Amino acid sequence: MWLEMKLTSMVMTCLCMAFIGTAAASSFVVGVEEIDYYPLHSCVNGKFSGYGRDLLDAFAKQSGYSFTYTPLPVSRLFHTFLNDSSIDFKYPDNPHWQADLKKGKSIFYSAPVINVIEGLLVKPEKVDQLSSASLRAIVTMRGFTPWPFEQAMRQKINNGTIRVYQEDSFSKVIGLGMTGHYDAIYASPIVINYYLDEIVHKPGALVFDRKLPFESNDFSLSSIRQGEVIKQFNEFLEKNQPLIIELKRKYRLPEKAAQ
Repeated sequence: MWLEMKLTSMVMTCLCMAFIGTAAASSFVVGVEEIDYYPLHSCVNGKFSGYGRDLLDAFAKQSGYSFTYTPLPVSRLFHTFLNDSSIDFKYPDNPHWQADLKKGKSIFYSAPVINVIEGLLVKPEKVDQLSSASLRAIVTMRGFTPWPFEQAMRQKINNGTIRVYQEDSFSKVIGLGMTGHYDAIYASPIVINYYLDEIVHKPGALVFDRKLPFESNDFSLSSIRQGEVIKQFNEFLEKNQPLIIELKRKYRLPEKAAQ
């Protein structure tokens, strides 16, 4: 009897350990930007939302995973992701972002989740009036680097000829841009137009100036350790195009590459 009880106890212990191991293997922490970049993604009062959240949740549900989202300021998120094993994935990410910090790190990137233009928005009366040579002051989000520029402009930013002011929220960035005291703000027109249309009800108060430098950014999911899950996510993106189109329509995002 004692032997049977001992064997039963050992079996139950093994089963519990196996269950715990399986649960741990399917539960992941996704580090996300603690900013309001809606409708692309947003984290306000600790709640992650927007297109990115819906897409990642759909993948997790379909794959049997559990995602916990950990919001961090943009700069701290990079350092935590690269140096702290507490975060399994980073969203969004791009191989070109903070490239200097990533040197020597082997990082897996998913296929693009969405392609987004990021550039300079100006007061309507300044459209087509500014050039790379005349820019003097840019406002952007803290942790963002407005680097769609040629080396000469980067040098001007580095030596202070072009001043880059950073704020902790896009409401402040947009507010400063609307004062006209700065040449431009750097962000995605999708985000700025949403804020102007839906939040402050001043559509067109800032306008994307295509004559100034801009870039087309791919937003991807990245990981240092979970390369296999990144592969699964790529398969999910490939096989679920109707869902992706539906989500983009829900958030009024371009269905093709950056527009």
